[in-house]
Amino acid sequence: MIGTLDTERREATVIGAGIAGLLAAYALDKKGYRVTLLEERAHAGGLIGTRRTEYGIAERAAHSLLATPSVVGFCRELGVELNEIRREARARFVLRDGRLRKFPLRAGEALSAICHAAFVRAGNHSDALNLETWGRRHLGDAAHAYLLTPFVRGIYGAQPAELGVAAAFPELAIAPGQTLLTALLGKAFKRRAQNGHSGHGARDATDTGKTTKQRKRMVAPLRGMGALTQSLERQLEQRLGARFQRGVRVNGLPDVPNVVLATPAYAAAALLQAEAPELSRRLREVRYTSLVSVTAFVERASFTRPVEGVGVLVPAREERHCLGILFNSSAFAGRVFDETRHASFTVLLGGSAQPDWVAATDESIAAAVRIELAELLGIQGEPLQLVINRWPRAIPQYSTALPDIWRSAQETWCGEPGHVLFGNYTGQVSLRGMIEQATAPW
Repeated sequence: MIGTLDTERREATVIGAGIAGLLAAYALDKKGYRVTLLEERAHAGGLIGTRRTEYGIAERAAHSLLATPSVVGFCRELGVELNEIRREARARFVLRDGRLRKFPLRAGEALSAICHAAFVRAGNHSDALNLETWGRRHLGDAAHAYLLTPFVRGIYGAQPAELGVAAAFPELAIAPGQTLLTALLGKAFKRRAQNGHSGHGARDATDTGKTTKQRKRMVAPLRGMGALTQSLERQLEQRLGARFQRGVRVNGLPDVPNVVLATPAYAAAALLQAEAPELSRRLREVRYTSLVSVTAFVERASFTRPVEGVGVLVPAREERHCLGILFNSSAFAGRVFDETRHASFTVLLGGSAQPDWVAATDESIAAAVRIELAELLGIQGEPLQLVINRWPRAIPQYSTALPDIWRSAQETWCGEPGHVLFGNYTGQVSLRGMIEQATAPW
């Protein structure tokens, strides 16, 4: 989120009713603002949604989120029931040499990564590096290829060279002269002190260590991610009434006390063209990665071996069609209606490395999905059903240039109270992060 509200004037107009706009409108209404919410499309929620099929539910975009205290409290407030990952299916895999591995590095490669982390010191301005340069320097080539690359492809759909440390993972910035290991140890000791460690082996009565552990849980709404946007939409319909308007195209900035642009960067750029042309130009520089998400329902009888866990990430070096596969029904209950007969997977295609998938035919996509399920997971035969979602502009790229765009926004249009940019390009790409920003003090 970039910018601040004019708190002296208790009216706000939110433009865009994707997840960012719904969150912003809900939070501002709770804070006592008279909120108007405008959405160009006939429905709210943006990319996030859940389709109910004959065999189970299929997510349009996000499948799960991190259960921080803010997220859990927010979902409880909305009446959205959350499922935790099944205890027996928490394994995460990385593909190497065509096989699923919990740890993909060989012994010598792991030792090399430890040596890089322990002995290679950071130069000046390590936060200005892209992730590929950072990874090769502080982890080594193998860890960069088989740990860092699949991880960032799974989050952003992009290659490490396209992402900046300062934007995508600011916690990885290392002070000049420090090694990755000393930086991590320093942060661990600092976190331990902040969590109330007394220095005599006792924790404070709030058991903050337990809270820290809880923050790492992955959860998914029992009825799908669409339950979250639907609940927000219903509550805002009741609270705002006629001030929640869908099917309304906004061609310029309204003359109102507080404006929150909760649109993608390119849409915000169009709205700011007349009033803030330089910021408009910078926002047009924000690049987006395309993705294709395919939920596949299959017969359990088609399994040639057990498939249990959260999913598998695929490094670029493996030269596969997919970025990764989520094991939906293994990880969470309620993804299929008959767990004794059916299973659900989501195959992710595209990303910046293979952008042509978003324009591929359904037949080409289906063929690729069948190949990946068979060769990577041992699932034979035709899927019962495929649900294909194409997103030409799915995820913003958190590049080395993005922090400068944020600064430009703060120094221009957003520098005046009452002007706010909020979306998955303004500092928090995850749904968890956006919920935490929206529910925190503005």
